[in-house]
Amino acid sequence: MRQFRNLVCLVALTLVVSGCSIFNWFGDDEEETRVPNDLQAISEEIQLDRLWSVNVGRGAEDKAIKLVPGLSGSRVFAAAADGSVKAMDSGSGREIWKINIESLYTKQERKIAFSDSTDTITGGVGVGEDLVLVGSAAGEVVALNQSDGTLAWKSRTTSEVLAPPQATGQMVVAQTIDGKVAGFDALDGERRWLYSTSVPSLTLRGTSTPIIGDLVVVGFANGRISALDKSRGLAVVDRRIAAAKGKSDLERLVDIDGLMVLEGTQLYAASYQGNLVALDLSQRGRIRWAQEASSAVGLGSGFGNVYLAGEDSGLEAIDGDNGREVWQTDALLYRDITTPVAVGSYVAVGDFEGYLHLIAQSDGRFVGRRVIDKKGINSPVVVDGRRIYIMGNSGRLSALEIR
Repeated sequence: MRQFRNLVCLVALTLVVSGCSIFNWFGDDEEETRVPNDLQAISEEIQLDRLWSVNVGRGAEDKAIKLVPGLSGSRVFAAAADGSVKAMDSGSGREIWKINIESLYTKQERKIAFSDSTDTITGGVGVGEDLVLVGSAAGEVVALNQSDGTLAWKSRTTSEVLAPPQATGQMVVAQTIDGKVAGFDALDGERRWLYSTSVPSLTLRGTSTPIIGDLVVVGFANGRISALDKSRGLAVVDRRIAAAKGKSDLERLVDIDGLMVLEGTQLYAASYQGNLVALDLSQRGRIRWAQEASSAVGLGSGFGNVYLAGEDSGLEAIDGDNGREVWQTDALLYRDITTPVAVGSYVAVGDFEGYLHLIAQSDGRFVGRRVIDKKGINSPVVVDGRRIYIMGNSGRLSALEIR
């Protein structure tokens, strides 16, 4: 049954359809196991106040595109699939500047790269080095100046960028769906290095989001994690955390697409149909502990725990030191929850019906819930203190505060 559930969730991820009515070719009995759990009444212990809500642009047609807002100082930056990028005051939502990146391309370039049926922005938003960074359907990283939204530079990539490009230390790093990671000079966009790995014949549609610390940490569709030297893009650590098993390409999927967690030199990562592992990067990626797991959205952390959103939307808290379960809940089963994000004493996740759920980090009890976007929430929330920023599937950015 576990293998069957994995395959069902794979189809949901590939076709990006919330709910389960599409899967009736498996038979009525099996279909019952895939119905999203109804939400049960909870005892609300906190209040979620909506501070403001702003329309950024059209939501993505391709549900593999998960556009997250970015924070820098007193500003929040957000992008929509139609090419819109906005800078807003994080406290009030007041617009500071707005641009559509299609205006940065010639008419001929727009005709080739963009169409009414294509999402213009495929990855973002990354912030850093005074830049706002997005990936475009033209196969480029687009860097805008944070101050006024003017173009800083555009640089060609080898394929689609579906995760937010990351920037720090005068370097911008972007991962593409063809198994490559590129490092660009943050000043002019010149490519400094390119790292490549093999890609299986069938993969989930997505990539991990690179983490930039002392090293650049990336996960790949072949179940490997690499930690790269920032200046040259050479692998300092290269470790397989999941091995493909099974006869079919579906059974052999082991993509690392979800968010990873880096705390000092300790890296936590999960693969699809593979494992959740804790690695020590200071010891060439030595595996401290590992356990079977399957996730396409990845991990959050807090209170010494790692929070895993499983492929079936089960949510589990795991002790980061030893890998032991602290608590788990199936209350949101098959509701396509987003990556868990710690906010204060709670963990925040969104779901396919547009609910934001707050769960106590200590014991997994539900303490708050609010509808944010009736078209659903695919993207992980972004947190600043007790304030939560959420990009809904409709293309609206909402700011809430925990009271």
